[in-house]
Amino acid sequence: MNVALQEAPLVRPPQIAPIKEAPTTLMNALTIDLEEWFHVTNFEGVIKRREWPGLETRVQETMPRLLDVLDEFNTKATFFTLGWVAREFPWIIKRLEASGHEIASHGDEHKLLVNQTPKQFRDQLVRSRDVLEQLAQQPVVGHRAPSYSLRWSTRWAVDIMIEEGFLYDSSVFPFGPRKESRLCSSRVPCMLDVQGLGSLTEYPLSIEKVYGVDLPIAGGGYFRFLPLNLIKQGIKQINERGQRYIMYLHPWEIDPDQPRVHKASWLAKFRHYHQLHKTEDKLRELLSEFQFGSIRDIFWSEEKQKYLTHAQN
Repeated sequence: MNVALQEAPLVRPPQIAPIKEAPTTLMNALTIDLEEWFHVTNFEGVIKRREWPGLETRVQETMPRLLDVLDEFNTKATFFTLGWVAREFPWIIKRLEASGHEIASHGDEHKLLVNQTPKQFRDQLVRSRDVLEQLAQQPVVGHRAPSYSLRWSTRWAVDIMIEEGFLYDSSVFPFGPRKESRLCSSRVPCMLDVQGLGSLTEYPLSIEKVYGVDLPIAGGGYFRFLPLNLIKQGIKQINERGQRYIMYLHPWEIDPDQPRVHKASWLAKFRHYHQLHKTEDKLRELLSEFQFGSIRDIFWSEEKQKYLTHAQN
């Protein structure tokens, strides 16, 4: 571990640029965690990794559907992609690149940072980046830890990402047990600084106080569980402050016909399967009302050649 990281503050206060546009014209960030239904942490206790090769894959069905929806609304997204998926379905990565989407790393085999050593993390980070870059023919400089598992205890991962040339991360979900104020003290993008190495831009997932209650409106299961009107209200409030809403989704969340894991707990099954049949329609409604783009579209500065904490577009 880099000793300086322990001694120096990790978080640099964000710099929010003034926005002259009307809130409804602001571009928000759409991110997709590209993984299979059986990769999820929710089923990790009942589906072993050695079983993956024999399981039914669904991403070859869900990804064309999802990409058709994005094309329909002329929307680009950032796809945080598992190296496993890239090796199994290289055509997906090539289609993403051809369609103008941003491709970033979600690790190699969906292993939580808390279950890896620094060496294991570096190895799988490089392995995922290399296969993605080979297929996409574009630099891969963004990362998202599976299940938002970047913690203060695993802040050594920031050193490694900087050393390996990554420019940004999106692994902080400031809600409930995942909240890590020492990594990114606010709900807007910030800089994670490491003395002697440089910095990494962190893009936290969106949390917003709606009608006096903090709501995890960022997406995923919360997108399926929460009423869409509450999510819309949260997005409007974020945009009214000149900030950008950052959401996430999985391809398996638009797939109500995916296999059922009967041996999982009732809570795990509820979290995974509830409202799957409504996700695509909710996404369409959101895309019809708000503008979305990739993290690169919004935060990349061509002039400064870096990802900034404040929006460029």
